[in-house]
Amino acid sequence: MESACCNIEIGNQRFVSASEWKDEIRTDVREWETKNDWKVPTKTGISLPLQRWKPLTDNFEFSDQTLVEKRVYSTHLGGNVYCTVKANSVCIDMRQHWLPPNQTEVVPTKKGITLRPMKYTKLKDEAALIGDFVPELNSIVPCPYIPDHLNQVGLLKCSVCNPCHCADW
Repeated sequence: MESACCNIEIGNQRFVSASEWKDEIRTDVREWETKNDWKVPTKTGISLPLQRWKPLTDNFEFSDQTLVEKRVYSTHLGGNVYCTVKANSVCIDMRQHWLPPNQTEVVPTKKGITLRPMKYTKLKDEAALIGDFVPELNSIVPCPYIPDHLNQVGLLKCSVCNPCHCADW
């Protein structure tokens, strides 16, 4: 992995960054704070492997349309991470979800970040720069387009696309 690290401010101490962590390139959308004259990341935010960053950026058009129409939107980025817009909202929410025991639907956790319109716009504007620092993004094939996902059983058996129930198949 030859990618350089980048850290781009999108406003109000929030940054989008790409860096290598545990031998994997990840993109973070995270809030930072200043401690002892150093900027350090906080827990507020979301860390996405490239396999989840790509669907996020590929779906900006749908998110934009949803915000204009003020309707509900949700897209699964993989691994129970969702990008959502609530009805009549102006914000984008990227958040980890989980499946509580004895329930059938995933629910959001505290792990994630909500972006107001200006920060979301800045994120979209800067997303192309991430590609300049991470050329591997050009070769990423989103999980649903991998050949073993061409039928429903392949999709249901995938631990990324169907993390809560993949073992049930």
